[in-house]
Amino acid sequence: MKQRYILTSLVALAMALSSYGQSSWVRINQLGYLPKSIKVAVLISAEEITSDISFRGSNGQPPVLPASQYGTPIFSLIDAKTGKTVFSGQGKIADAAYWGLKSAFRLDFSSVQAEGDYYIEVAGVKSPQFKIGADIYEGSVDFMLNYMRRQRCGQNNFLGTVCHQHDGYIVEHPTRTGERIDVRGGWHDADDKLQYVTTTASAVYHMMLTYYQAKDKSIFKDNYRADASPGSNGIPDILDEIRWGLDWLSRMNPAPKEMYNQIADDRDHAGYGLPQDDNVDYGWGPGKGRPVYFITGEPQDLPNPRNGEIQLNRTTGVASTAGKFASCFALGAELFRNVDPAFAKVLSDKAEPAYEFALEKPGNTQTVCVVSPYFYEEDNYVDDIELAAATFYTLTKDPKWRAEGNYWGQLEPVNPLWAFGFARHYQFYPFVNQGHHLMAKSEDAVTRKKFTDFMRQGLQTIRNRAANEPFMNGVPYIWCANFAVIGAASYAHQYKDISGDSSFEEMEAALRDWILGCNPWGYSFIGGFPKGAVSSRMDDTRLGGLVDGPIDEGWHDTFLGVPKVSRDKDPLAAFQNGPAVFHEHSYGTNEPVIDGTCYMMYHLSMMEQLGKEQAEKKK
Repeated sequence: MKQRYILTSLVALAMALSSYGQSSWVRINQLGYLPKSIKVAVLISAEEITSDISFRGSNGQPPVLPASQYGTPIFSLIDAKTGKTVFSGQGKIADAAYWGLKSAFRLDFSSVQAEGDYYIEVAGVKSPQFKIGADIYEGSVDFMLNYMRRQRCGQNNFLGTVCHQHDGYIVEHPTRTGERIDVRGGWHDADDKLQYVTTTASAVYHMMLTYYQAKDKSIFKDNYRADASPGSNGIPDILDEIRWGLDWLSRMNPAPKEMYNQIADDRDHAGYGLPQDDNVDYGWGPGKGRPVYFITGEPQDLPNPRNGEIQLNRTTGVASTAGKFASCFALGAELFRNVDPAFAKVLSDKAEPAYEFALEKPGNTQTVCVVSPYFYEEDNYVDDIELAAATFYTLTKDPKWRAEGNYWGQLEPVNPLWAFGFARHYQFYPFVNQGHHLMAKSEDAVTRKKFTDFMRQGLQTIRNRAANEPFMNGVPYIWCANFAVIGAASYAHQYKDISGDSSFEEMEAALRDWILGCNPWGYSFIGGFPKGAVSSRMDDTRLGGLVDGPIDEGWHDTFLGVPKVSRDKDPLAAFQNGPAVFHEHSYGTNEPVIDGTCYMMYHLSMMEQLGKEQAEKKK
């Protein structure tokens, strides 16, 4: 597997660069474009692109252009089968200096709706081939599920492995520390083997929203059984995966006010072996059990075994986690009401007590680290209470829950990450507030307008920050920025659907395209997707996973255990002179994580649905 990964990485790198010495590149969405959608490629160059080399008029002379556009290139959209130019357009100047480049242009060919295979030629360079088609997103959600199945902890029939059968031993509990509790299951969070309620709940909720809001549920296939083995069980695979996550969340909240927040800690990072080979000793023998952290609502940590030091987190309450439990249990009970009534009742019985516990101890619960400074520093919590209330309101239409959602939602009109433009690691998680989106769908006109306005404010903040950036990406380059990018794209899509206002439609397309290859590096940030693309991760264990993505260089250079890459040896050096860097072999930029993967799944489901609608209208 390792040899295959090295080989595919080298192939991807060669495709991304085409050849050393190249100075201009056309970046595209490598999956392609829906016929009736915004379609913009981006030309970037390390050289000044002038009228002398960019376009020609009659008799070899430049055409007469408006003064404001003089020197912008004429690009051609070419049918890959016939070689004929089907559209010509003029590039729009963008701020190349933002990425340390000399020239940048946005190449808009949105008016082209004919399905087919195309490429772009401009300024002497050619783009990769891409497709325009209503079916380009078909099967994309199911492909993302591959990563979730690979990340299953405990019994993983997809990979044919078994791991972590001794989980776990309670820590930080006032009376039960050292007791064993059965919390097997769930998913490993990322390339490591830690498990967090914070990310699992966000992943589960976005998967549930994917299924719940889909108008045409035929897009969800049934190719795997509940245990992830190949075969059909009469239930869509996405529901099987949701059930796997909900079952683990239920284990982590075994009784009212008894909640656990994570399994294992950063001592896991002693080695990056496969889960079934995990041999870390947390005090119960090598590979014989991991700590399960009780939620106290107070700052917590365990002594560093190397030096005895304690580095407390900044926990202030339970609401950020209790709110996530409540929203997941409420929506989960609805999804399984007819599929598995007994399981649905278990979830329903836990939903409101979790919400009440959130109100009893408002504040944030952060994760714990022991030997390193890396933990999930979630500081906000009103968004989690709002999401729970908004979920109850969506399901019951009870005015009580509308009032609850309204109260908590107005305390954070715009996610602080979007407003401030910076955050510590997961500080303002989960980066996008689905509670606003649910409240904006209210039948009450006043509530609907208030939360629609909140959504517009947040999106306008991102758009303003993007300014004339070539890729129209105004999301701050924090750790795991890709998750915020696709969250914002989904938010823009939701906003247009609710309000009818298309002001952010181009930004939505740009943010989606960013993930799928229209970025300075030319990489799709989803492992092995689309097929044949230049993908950030292509090894078998990471297929379908969305990676963290580019990050501020100063932040990246502080990461422990990441070898620094000198510019003269960095094959991506030409693209590393802007506000963020991307390194293929760094966990800080290229580690896939379950929550971001499910954010992406949600967005792809909306695009797959839109593609089906466009195909139907064509008929």
